[in-house]
Amino acid sequence: MLVFNCTKAAAEFFSVTRKGEVLSCLKAAPHKTIAESVAAPVFPLDVEPQEHDGTQWHWVVHCVTVKRKKYLLVMDYVSRYCLIFLATKKGDEIDFLNMFEKMMVSNFMFLANKKGVDSVETDLAIAQYHDKFTTCAFHPRGDRSVQGHLNEVAWHLEQQCYEDGMLVMPNEFIDFSVFMGKFPRNAKGRRSHFFANDVFIDSWLQDLDIEDGPVDTTNLVYLSDYRK
Repeated sequence: MLVFNCTKAAAEFFSVTRKGEVLSCLKAAPHKTIAESVAAPVFPLDVEPQEHDGTQWHWVVHCVTVKRKKYLLVMDYVSRYCLIFLATKKGDEIDFLNMFEKMMVSNFMFLANKKGVDSVETDLAIAQYHDKFTTCAFHPRGDRSVQGHLNEVAWHLEQQCYEDGMLVMPNEFIDFSVFMGKFPRNAKGRRSHFFANDVFIDSWLQDLDIEDGPVDTTNLVYLSDYRK
């Protein structure tokens, strides 16, 4: 299950008022902190905890405005890799999810290719992602450490927009995310600094067991065949 923890700015983005009623996809978080939810995952009543390995992937969503354009910054809680894209329709979580998944998969494919990961392993990792993460939840909750990294991304984004032009194309967003992923990060519980690009790509490949032998591709359907 994908879990989107929204800062105050993001929570406002996901809320709309219609006929005097505030509508939002956000629900109260089961724990005060993301760390607590990671340690003891809680699933909605309509979600079977053990379905798809009972996995939760936590992200922190933030919204910033640069030159009157709104950008969404979506940072992986563990790797601190940050996806950046233009804000979707206000209050429309489905539109957001479609853009989020498109950008996340595109970023993964770019990094995997750059790292020299075999295309079969890349397609298999994407297929496993689609099998594991079929539900999501939105919570009004932030994290001080992640917010510090988000603020850094926002600062560089503003500099980029004012000095070199606004980011508007998918490849520009990917390049910017990869650029930000090269900065050394630190976080509570980590013994040393780490790089978001490395941790993000490893999180996609860790369940493939590719080091134990070649991947069985007998029944593998290449997703790229359907995306041409």
